Amino acid sequence: MPTMTERRNKTQESFTSYVNQIGDDNCVNNDYKPKLLTGEIEAARANNVCMYTSSYVKDGKVIGERMGILLITNFRLSFVSRDMENDQLSFQSNRFLGSSDVSLSNIDKIYQIVEKKKRVINPQIKNSSKIDKIRIICKNFKTFTFGFQLSDIGKGKYIADALVKFAFPARHNLLFLYQFKEKYYSDAGNNAGVKMYNKKLDWIQELERCNATGGWRVFSKDCRTSNSSLPMHFVVPKHLGDVEYMNISKHFRNNRSAIWVWGHRDAALIRLAELNPDITNTTVENMLLEHVRRCDPQKRQPELLELYKILPSIQDVNLSYLKLRDLCTPDNDQEYMAQETRFYTLLEKSYWLLYVSLCLKHSDSAAKLLRKGQTVVLQEINGRDMCCVVSSLVQLLLDSSYRTIRGFQNLIQKEWIILGHPFSDRLGHVASVKSTERSPLFLLFLDCVWQLLLQFPEAFEFSDVFLVTLWDSLFLPIFDTFQFNSETERNQALHSDHVVLRPVWDWGEQFEDKDLALFTNPLYRANFTDGPSRAQSNRSSPPIRPVSSMLYSIGQRASNPNGHTVLNGVDSMQLAKHDEQFLEPQFCLRDIELWQQCYLRWIPHLEIKQGGTAQCLLLNRMLLNNIGRLRRTLGRPGASEVADERMDALEQILSATMVQTRDPDMASEVSLAVSSFFPFTTILPTAQPFTSELLISSNEISFSHDSMYETSSLND
Repeated sequence: MPTMTERRNKTQESFTSYVNQIGDDNCVNNDYKPKLLTGEIEAARANNVCMYTSSYVKDGKVIGERMGILLITNFRLSFVSRDMENDQLSFQSNRFLGSSDVSLSNIDKIYQIVEKKKRVINPQIKNSSKIDKIRIICKNFKTFTFGFQLSDIGKGKYIADALVKFAFPARHNLLFLYQFKEKYYSDAGNNAGVKMYNKKLDWIQELERCNATGGWRVFSKDCRTSNSSLPMHFVVPKHLGDVEYMNISKHFRNNRSAIWVWGHRDAALIRLAELNPDITNTTVENMLLEHVRRCDPQKRQPELLELYKILPSIQDVNLSYLKLRDLCTPDNDQEYMAQETRFYTLLEKSYWLLYVSLCLKHSDSAAKLLRKGQTVVLQEINGRDMCCVVSSLVQLLLDSSYRTIRGFQNLIQKEWIILGHPFSDRLGHVASVKSTERSPLFLLFLDCVWQLLLQFPEAFEFSDVFLVTLWDSLFLPIFDTFQFNSETERNQALHSDHVVLRPVWDWGEQFEDKDLALFTNPLYRANFTDGPSRAQSNRSSPPIRPVSSMLYSIGQRASNPNGHTVLNGVDSMQLAKHDEQFLEPQFCLRDIELWQQCYLRWIPHLEIKQGGTAQCLLLNRMLLNNIGRLRRTLGRPGASEVADERMDALEQILSATMVQTRDPDMASEVSLAVSSFFPFTTILPTAQPFTSELLISSNEISFSHDSMYETSSLND
């Protein structure tokens, strides 16, 4: 079996499509041969294509052009140009996709532009033979515009026809996932020990961790049902036999009656679908709730939250997402500037922030009920959509173990993957699925998590970079995690089509150490417990409310009479114990922010040059790494060796990009242009000193503390 290093070297050599056949002119040689993945085939190409890298119309002139070759395969759209050798400084550097590549699963809308008229391209409409430009809108808000004025006649239609065929597959088995047969070597280190919850033991351990074995047990099916969205193992009331439970389940949609997912003290968090449409009598539902009550040691009546009455439908969420995406994907800077004065009005009319607010509000309500010892039953139409959102958020608020990177991945695997959120339908992996079935609920969930991270910057081990990267990975048909509607479909693909299962949690398959170093939140305080058990012993502990982190509140510190540091009115000793207590978020609409790092990162006009939160967090990461080195030198325990290696790799890359400033009074100093959308934009060396100067001395990076917490204004 190859080692991890050998596997990465092979991946780096085989999986990237960067230019290695550059001509002396301004574009790639016409005989350029890309390096393709196993099972990847070239479907179409066009030479002398112009890609507009940013706003392509200014003062009536076309600017920001790159000339190169446009390739379409059964996996991706790839643009290759001579200028791409400059992209070596790009973050992130995905092993499967270059900076000018996009997987076909990520493509949502394609427009053809003929004589300045824009029209949607889809399989039902015949494409024009005189296409001047193609405009592509991706599901993760990235956009591409290609011009064919200098290409051979008809190349625009040729590319458009290929995109329609491969970007909108009619069947699931036409996804590239079924063609990519590269063997997967599981690496426990990179997989971070994520529990897949496809084994009975995983659920037993979760029951024991939550002290819920008294009223609940693991139910295991005898065999897989072809159309079932339920996994082989899940948790049901302990006093119900298998036959009795199955008879009750037949009355509910998708056979989803009460399913236990988590416990707090003696209370339980339950997911439930609605009764079948042909059942008008609620007797069965009342009987089921009585069975849930019997699982409570105190025999308290459970609280039923009918999510379909208090939260938006999946159709509402999808419509909101489309409005948000239209707002965040302008054709050019002129279009953005034209709507700038109405941006927040249009944002409000999209209702996206309102839906984020509602999810946080009702998750907070459910968490408080559980804190009081009240069992909560989350009910919606099929038990697979908003149940996932609210249930996951509740556990994040109450269980500190899920705020770590490993725990958060466990949570997603349990609540979303194994319990059957229909990712393929909701994300539109297959074009034949009805539009009413599409809805990016997982993005809504990630946005809610980002709001929590923003309000509680010291409570989460993962960073916003991790959350954004997770969203991008949903559209990479290399990994099976987010490609199926249920565990049953995944198992069928494994045995019938011999799909190689490759979990997305093995991040080393996609990224280098320098990228993985950015997944960790430098503000995180690691004095957390391993589960709800410790929190249960502290029944009187108050909730943790949002506080500003020390990074942004350096001037607001004081001391209380006991000598403890006070930060924004909160005692430091209280903060040190915050993971023993639950989080109480602010959920009013005025407290909800727009997730700019996710939605606006592809708009160069909005990028804060040499400034922004990303720069501050990068400096803090490096500072913590230097502290770790010092602790090791002194023989004291510190961060893990893996984290140290990743940060060392990041510092090495950043050091290579630094240049000496031109200011004679600062001859020994260097500067680095890290902007607000780092690491999703290219790092460019700069000759201008930037606010948080990074100094290199003896191959180490140190900091100028005088201006570390300042930020630059938006450059014109």
